[in-house]
Amino acid sequence: MTDRQALEDERDHLLASLEDLEREHDAGDLDDADYETLRDDYTARAAAVLRRLEEGEGPDGLDVPVEPVAATDSGGSRWRGAAVAAVVLLLAVGAGVVVARSAGQRGGGTLTGNDDTVRARLANCQPLAFSDPTAGVECYEELLADSPDNVEALTYQGWALVRAGDVAAGSERFDSVVAIDPTYPDVHVFRAVVAARAAEVARRRGDVDAARAAYQEAADELAAFSRNDPPEIARQVLRQELLELKVFLGLLDEGASQCWTATITARGEDLAFDQRLYDELAGCLDGVLAGRPDDVDALVSRGVAALGPDRPDPGAAGRYAARALAADPSSPDALLLSAAVALSEERLDDAEVLVARLGTGPWPTAAFLLGSPEELAEVVRAARRSTAGPAGDGPTTTAATGGVVTSAPGGPPIPNPGGG
Repeated sequence: MTDRQALEDERDHLLASLEDLEREHDAGDLDDADYETLRDDYTARAAAVLRRLEEGEGPDGLDVPVEPVAATDSGGSRWRGAAVAAVVLLLAVGAGVVVARSAGQRGGGTLTGNDDTVRARLANCQPLAFSDPTAGVECYEELLADSPDNVEALTYQGWALVRAGDVAAGSERFDSVVAIDPTYPDVHVFRAVVAARAAEVARRRGDVDAARAAYQEAADELAAFSRNDPPEIARQVLRQELLELKVFLGLLDEGASQCWTATITARGEDLAFDQRLYDELAGCLDGVLAGRPDDVDALVSRGVAALGPDRPDPGAAGRYAARALAADPSSPDALLLSAAVALSEERLDDAEVLVARLGTGPWPTAAFLLGSPEELAEVVRAARRSTAGPAGDGPTTTAATGGVVTSAPGGPPIPNPGGG
């Protein structure tokens, strides 16, 4: 067995273990504390294996070259940083595998035959979509001959086409799925990947406006994914694959972007959203805000940095959030930061109002750092249920899916800048 084959086997084992872990937790066979410990261990190990696989081209990757990107007159230093490109460019290795597995459990659309037959046929095609995309396209074609509107078959045939190099045909399949069922979450992962790839192409050629537009398209797809009750395992691996980070960085204004890029680049392969990173980020952002005190992206980023995992300062974070909202009352990231701070300070009514203001509007790209609007709303509901219950029975573990942890036994959750 080659080293790569061993890594692929380890990756598949870890991703399968995560999926099994999720089922056991949902079934009540695993308590929250053990679930979180095991989940964090498996995801960290899976991320390490995925990074090693991504160092070269492989059958499960996007095969996108990682190369230095020169600064351009139009883009300036906002678009520099080969190290950041190396961290965030390869997106869908584990995400595609795990989303496919989750889809196979759910089925999708209708086909001739009973449900077990449908699931079996879909499951037979899924591995081919990753290991042999051309064969995957053909496999799904047989399914689609029976039911041309099966959203899962269309989605994963589209992904196989993208992996085989026919992005246009794959995108046509994705468009068909959205026309049939815009709430099907899986398709939005792959549309986000395609949009992010287009943004990278535009960035490399120095077309800042086109890159930003493509990143915004990716952000819209992430919103559609997150707002349609996607499988938790898909969300976990999506975070591990750093697509959300890439979109976040791609849509930042120049000052905040420079600080994030410089801080991440300095960490090299040891990227971790730890206290040291946030301290370094805060120092850079203070310099930006000294010259541009109303820079919304810098203010929000500084508020996030104030919530570092070792020394969270919700008061300071709230002040930066208030300044950001004063500069732009409609900023989704400022609203999200304000809601997260309100939660940490047990101001549930305020948090609920702020989350409601986010509604179905523009997606807060800082959601991977602070928790999505849906996740924070669930935390509010959990806190209210706890308040209504017996004294002392407050929440003590992670609520919903990620982005939040409790501040103390019986106390409210506070944001987790580690991103889940």
